Amino acid sequence: MGRLSQRNKQPIWWANFVSLSPTYDEYGNENGSVITYSEPVQAFWNVGFVESEAEVQAFGIQAVDTLRIVAEKKDFPLTVESVLWFGKEPESPYDVTSPKHNYAVAGIRPSLNEMVFYARRVEVS
Repeated sequence: MGRLSQRNKQPIWWANFVSLSPTYDEYGNENGSVITYSEPVQAFWNVGFVESEAEVQAFGIQAVDTLRIVAEKKDFPLTVESVLWFGKEPESPYDVTSPKHNYAVAGIRPSLNEMVFYARRVEVS
């Protein structure tokens, strides 16, 4: 990445999907599931807001409240199941089964030297 790109990096936290485990009621019947995420990790990537619907149309999301993030391709850690914190830090204490994130990865596009990915705003209570 160029010098300007390095200077424009912003802090963002991420956590990856780890597992999906069934939950059971008092009679032993499956009644749902619990998703578990990894511990949050801080990264510094180039973050901007998407301004064109055409840019995110392939992922079935709207440009409103969607981030466009550029990261180095080497050792890129995210998947489409990852969650993000942008503009805020993960809560403390952190709950791996109920992260209070504010963005979710919506699509990933690899290019020659970098990864461009999109994250849509979510409301998690």
